[in-house]
Amino acid sequence: MNKSPLRLREKPLPGITHGYSLSDSLLIRFFNRLCSLPEQALTWPWTRKIPIDRPIFIIGHFRSGTTVLEQIIAEHPKVGYFTYQTNVWDRSPVLGYLTTRFMWATGILDRDPIPPVHNPRLLITNLSPFECEWIWSKSKDNLWDDRVTDLTIGAEFSDPDFERYICSLIKQHLLMRRANRFLNKNPVNALRIGYLHKIFPDARFVNIIRNPLNLVVSHYRTAQREDKVFFATERTRRIFSDCCHLDVLQMRLKTRNYARTLALNQEHPLLGIASQWADTQQCVLDAKEADPTLAAAIYEFHYEELISRQKVILDGLWEFIGLADEHAHRITDSYVDRLTPPPEVELTDEERAYLPRVQEIVAPVAAKLGYTTLI
Repeated sequence: MNKSPLRLREKPLPGITHGYSLSDSLLIRFFNRLCSLPEQALTWPWTRKIPIDRPIFIIGHFRSGTTVLEQIIAEHPKVGYFTYQTNVWDRSPVLGYLTTRFMWATGILDRDPIPPVHNPRLLITNLSPFECEWIWSKSKDNLWDDRVTDLTIGAEFSDPDFERYICSLIKQHLLMRRANRFLNKNPVNALRIGYLHKIFPDARFVNIIRNPLNLVVSHYRTAQREDKVFFATERTRRIFSDCCHLDVLQMRLKTRNYARTLALNQEHPLLGIASQWADTQQCVLDAKEADPTLAAAIYEFHYEELISRQKVILDGLWEFIGLADEHAHRITDSYVDRLTPPPEVELTDEERAYLPRVQEIVAPVAAKLGYTTLI
């Protein structure tokens, strides 16, 4: 395999932030690892003074509106977050941030925002907020460990090394953004809500819920679109799967009923996604029931409310996370007219054939969340 140490001026792939091909560079990966400890030592005089105050975790399922919600909150000047570039520079994020800014300034990378493959209605750059599930690969309970069959972890779980790592990483990002509140959108965190509440007792959780039938179809179609980009060639597969680990939508999350989800997924991906949705939402319900303190730390609403009662939902959100100020009001006003329903889609014959099975799988949990009529 012909692999140069550093590839720079390459034609960007459609729907993918400019610069992700750098993850395929041996030089970039070498410096990411080499500079980890020096970077921590150099930033320690500042990061040690930074508190992680009421971090905000968006935990709604994939395709439920989490990305646009993340973008809204991330516009607040007091908020810091992981970025797309964090997946490449997961050990030396400050160096990655400075390198990206340098490449923008010198024209090595195009800094113009583009619509991502998973959500063409939005615009992103390398430094836009991103979930960065890959950071959890440092945990002893992670998506990529074949020995792990259930990612569900609560307050009883302990991983001191990972906890030190994630706290350090958060502080480095707060330092870069000159922010005092941290935001992370990651649907997988619905399975870790109890553990995150233990690490960050003052955390604020935001759970956005969407009609599961619409969500399942949207997830399925988005995964198909991503397949066409991520696996277009052997090189793109290597970049986005092996290097950047962006293929989470193609995976089925390891939940308490993971074996059932895999069996249903073999029958058809729509059924596997439906099972995954039911498991992750039930996990949040169980966590709320088990811990009233945690339940009080969750702001929950439906996606359908976000696009019909925009101002009411956003005003309540800002108040709940403790950021209701003039910046929040300005951001809300700028989004009220932009939060509109997605374009209607015509179901294929294949999708329509599996919809009754999908409804059967999601109905018990959907009813608990207020969706008593799905079709």
